[in-house]
Amino acid sequence: MNRSQLADYISLVLVAMLAIAGIVLLAVCMFAFPENSSRSGDGKTLQLIHIVMRHGARTPASTYPNDPYENETFYPVGWGQLTNEGKLQLYEIGQFLRNRYGKFLGTLYSPHMYYTQSTGVDRTKASMQMVNAGLWPPVGDQRWGPLAWQPVPVNAEPLEQDSLLLVRKPCPQYHIEKLKVMESEEIKNKMKKYETLFEELTEITGMNISNFEDVQDVYTTLIAEKGFNLTLPEWTKNYYPDQLYQPTLESYILNTYSDKMNRLRGGVFVKKLLSDWESKATDTLEIKDMRAYLYGGHDSTIVNIMRALKIWDIQFPGYGITILFELSKDKHSGEYGIEVYLRNSTKLPPFKLTIPGCSSFCPLSKVKYLTQEIIPVDWDEECKTDNPDFVVPTPGGP
Repeated sequence: MNRSQLADYISLVLVAMLAIAGIVLLAVCMFAFPENSSRSGDGKTLQLIHIVMRHGARTPASTYPNDPYENETFYPVGWGQLTNEGKLQLYEIGQFLRNRYGKFLGTLYSPHMYYTQSTGVDRTKASMQMVNAGLWPPVGDQRWGPLAWQPVPVNAEPLEQDSLLLVRKPCPQYHIEKLKVMESEEIKNKMKKYETLFEELTEITGMNISNFEDVQDVYTTLIAEKGFNLTLPEWTKNYYPDQLYQPTLESYILNTYSDKMNRLRGGVFVKKLLSDWESKATDTLEIKDMRAYLYGGHDSTIVNIMRALKIWDIQFPGYGITILFELSKDKHSGEYGIEVYLRNSTKLPPFKLTIPGCSSFCPLSKVKYLTQEIIPVDWDEECKTDNPDFVVPTPGGP
């Protein structure tokens, strides 16, 4: 090979190497830095995500007098805490989110693009940490050591001030409205159908079972004990899960039975959704580059939001159940719209939900119109009562 041929050969090799480097650099940029995603290939680009989920599997949070495990300590984690099964469950949800939204989010975590909030309860904060571990394994410059993990902040309001997820902030009008509902003939007649069950459970458990919420307490305790591989007592064979299931669902329904109750519970979160969607559509988000919000809550969090949007099909909100709210922009019309998905199984993909009165891709303006009755204008003002003697009941768990 003469000098001229050698020079040509070297030039070809350099060109090939530069081309390969360019392809690699392009691939790195595609995955490290987020871009609008048209994941479904249906002419829409993803703009903003809200992810709302229940915490993972936990140890029992409450008990009853005749519970054979009443004196159990659940060492080392204690009562009402995330179990190893729950940790794995939430970590896998994080991996699912990475697989679904990886192109949209990119691989580099940034607080300017991603925000996490949970209730002030240990198990929800721990759950969000596990989700983030699965969603944001460190890459590139974010690698700090041998662990495939990096810290991602989890924000939380104090329980007594939570008006978004657990809604424990005192709201007298909500409780006044619930008392009215409980005194209605419709609910009294419904409760009568379960009087025998209430009496039997009272005798068996040693706990005063007088309403649907009491049944729910027993039902969720048994779920947690069984999930922790504890042998359930013999009496449960005649009651759990079938006879306890429907009264438990009735308990969730009663928490948001009227439009006013919906406004003061799930309506608060829907208002947050609408505010974020409108801000994103008008390029006025406080954090301009925000791409995703992750919220960790409880069974009531999930039901309250779904009830407010009229998309709950009256099923038990199991551990890790996840709602995905996706704001997208139509490439052709420029219209912004919402798609909602529910993931209630690790074995099946999320399925699309449709807000009544709208298509599966619901224009933002239509969502605003359909939800106007359940959006509180001023939650604090609407919660007030003129009765100075009314005392807000002490909240139950978690």
